[in-house]
Amino acid sequence: MREGLDLLVDLYPRCFDRVKRRPLALGVREQIITQHAELSRNRIKRLLKRYVQCEVYWSALKAGAARIDLDGKPAGEVTLEDEQYALIQIARAARRAAAKTIEDRKAANQARPDTVPVAKCAVQQNPTPAAECQQAEPAPAGPPRLGLSDLKKAALARKQLVAAE
Repeated sequence: MREGLDLLVDLYPRCFDRVKRRPLALGVREQIITQHAELSRNRIKRLLKRYVQCEVYWSALKAGAARIDLDGKPAGEVTLEDEQYALIQIARAARRAAAKTIEDRKAANQARPDTVPVAKCAVQQNPTPAAECQQAEPAPAGPPRLGLSDLKKAALARKQLVAAE
């Protein structure tokens, strides 16, 4: 049996397109359900959900754009609320994609705990573990970071100086 977008394109070629997605008229799902009793209601819902829940479809929802019916004829317009909803969906999809990328990177880094970073020593020409590599000149060290106890001692010393004056 035909699946997905192919089925919708075969049934309604003027409405559904494999490449360019256009805003659908409101109530299209019910029209398809009534015209195709041989297809289950859930299957039609899944097919339409797959068609409309993607960034390509959401980007086509611009206020004032014509919605099309199953025959490819204009049947209403996209409202400003529809466009705002689509922009929210695009932003959510972008956040999910960014979060997935971060998770994938973390997983990739955790998958290789045994590896040691390899660097080329200035003294040697062959690659060695970075921990064994000695640099010709040490990096300049800044002042050491103070801990909480060090900060308390410094504050107490300042108070004693102020009190002595």
